[in-house]
Amino acid sequence: MGPLLYKKIYHFIKEQIDSGQLKLGDRLPTEKELSEEFGVSRITSKRALAELEQEGLVVRTRGKGSFVAEKSVTVSSNKRDILLILPFDSDYELGDYARGIMTVLAEKGYRLMVQLASAVVATDLSQYAGVIYYPEDVNHSIDFLFYCDYHQIPLVLLDKQVDLFSFPTVVADNKGGAYELTQHLMQQACQEILFIATESFGEVSSVRDRYLGYLAAMAEMQRSGSYFSKENSEDSIAYLDRLVEHLLANGEQKTGLVVENDWLAIQLLQRVLQAGLSVPDQVAIVGFDNSQASRLITPNLTTAAQGFYMMGQEAATLLVVQMEEPDKPVHSQQIPVQIFIRESSQL
Repeated sequence: MGPLLYKKIYHFIKEQIDSGQLKLGDRLPTEKELSEEFGVSRITSKRALAELEQEGLVVRTRGKGSFVAEKSVTVSSNKRDILLILPFDSDYELGDYARGIMTVLAEKGYRLMVQLASAVVATDLSQYAGVIYYPEDVNHSIDFLFYCDYHQIPLVLLDKQVDLFSFPTVVADNKGGAYELTQHLMQQACQEILFIATESFGEVSSVRDRYLGYLAAMAEMQRSGSYFSKENSEDSIAYLDRLVEHLLANGEQKTGLVVENDWLAIQLLQRVLQAGLSVPDQVAIVGFDNSQASRLITPNLTTAAQGFYMMGQEAATLLVVQMEEPDKPVHSQQIPVQIFIRESSQL
């Protein structure tokens, strides 16, 4: 029962600090007072105070007692676990974030734990020194990010920016990559070039930035950009089927498609071929991510490769600074992308 009883004291005091009932510099009850109030041994109350001290929530001075510490006090050095939160089962398909992160953390003596976003609600974040978080979108992330911001948990965002919070972010150059891919389609004499996406621009910043890159390339050539939008009642299959109907109606006109990611581009490529359209003669398709599937499908998919390994390294570096030098400013980083021209857009 000991661990349960000490945790009861720990959570009681922590909630008082979080709610503001106990303020900076306030003196906490002594070990003796806590043991009497909760009906436990002094060893149990001492353990609760020791854990609060390890987390930087209180400071203890011999002969004077325990006091609420400044919230900016950094995490205790005995915490060596870092949590990487991903929205998908594995980062194998989308890159090598974890390996890049581990190369930095290993040098600093930290360990990396990986968890799905769906399981985070049941996770005690107090056991981690910091968090690297790949948000699915704004709607699925706001509660978690508010919690981390309120409790001043060191955190770095991967892949997407969430403007509501000031957490540093490591992203790929989504805008520059889409700009280059759009320019490539222009060079392939595409008479119409459409941007294809099912994600909301307001919720997913990476897709929004790719759309901006597409628009910038179109504007530079004095051409109007066009987003083939998904209707509210449509699922992805209906959306792609309607797009294929549009392509069939174009006749001999060559159409270029800048698709938000490889996953959607591959589905579209298969439907275009099933409809009897020629790729890339009639329809030229480009994706984004350079997934393994983009290299295996026939025809191979033209795409932009994000530097996942480098992004992981940068995220870990920013997080270490937050944890070990909390007063030092950290800045978001943008990592260049590499364009791979393949058969889906050029013979």
